[in-house]
Amino acid sequence: MSLLTVNKKDLAQLATEITQLKITLPAVLNQSKMANIGRVKALEEEALQLRKEKGEVESQVLYWKSRCQSAFAECQREKEENLKLRCDLQELTNQMSQQSEYCTSLGSACCTILWRVSRNEDSVQAILMGSKVDEFLSLISSTLKSFCEAYKTDWPQEDSHETQFILALCGIITNVAASAYGRDFLVNNHHGCQILDTHINVLSSMPISKCAQLKNLILMCLFNISINQKGIKYLSAKQGLMGLLAWLLQGEINNDVRVNTLRLIQSLLYDDTNISILHSLEEVLPLTALQDLGRDGNKEIRELALELISDIRHFQKEP
Repeated sequence: MSLLTVNKKDLAQLATEITQLKITLPAVLNQSKMANIGRVKALEEEALQLRKEKGEVESQVLYWKSRCQSAFAECQREKEENLKLRCDLQELTNQMSQQSEYCTSLGSACCTILWRVSRNEDSVQAILMGSKVDEFLSLISSTLKSFCEAYKTDWPQEDSHETQFILALCGIITNVAASAYGRDFLVNNHHGCQILDTHINVLSSMPISKCAQLKNLILMCLFNISINQKGIKYLSAKQGLMGLLAWLLQGEINNDVRVNTLRLIQSLLYDDTNISILHSLEEVLPLTALQDLGRDGNKEIRELALELISDIRHFQKEP
């Protein structure tokens, strides 16, 4: 074992340092301890706050979970109710469709019978002398308007119940206007004049080359009205009517429509109190167009066109 020789001076310095450490070490350790205690206490308070917040969050989670379950249950109930309502709605729609089909079929059948009955002049007087005639005329006008608005871009087939119903209604009015009593009644009745206005509006809204049967009924009705002195004045006063007839005459391919249009134009020219009718015709229907019709393949169209040309020239020569 070897011995280490320590200088007395170094030993004294070491002893001094040991003494100083004994004095300062407790203070340093105590300061560190107090700092650690403070940190521990802060951590404990933070942990307590976190536990409190955790408890609140858990309570909120439970609350919202309960709300979610309630909302889900309510959503399920609403889905079931909506499904039931859709089923009920579908059932009601089917019922309404069936009822509408039935009413349309019934209306078509009844009005077709009335259409045939109205061919007799005595029957026409009986119809117009009824207490519900104004309501009947108003219903015809509104039904025709509704039909045109509903099928403005897609007209139904002429053999459908809806079309047959409308044809029967218009046929009744055409037959009414075919009798002297009937046309006089129509032009002196507010609802009758409404029907005439509706006829003209419908005629302008129907597409070319479609609904020939309905167009013919309307044109024949207007022709019948033009036979009446007050009726021809009423029609002659309608702005744009001659332009509409010229449009039909030049655009339609159905011979019956063109024949009935020519007849109506010819009849309107005989309103000698309204010289503007002739001017209106000359503006919208060139003589060359009538001359072309005078060479048409249909005999009746040729004859009517030539008669119309002759009438126009006759009226032009009159002072």
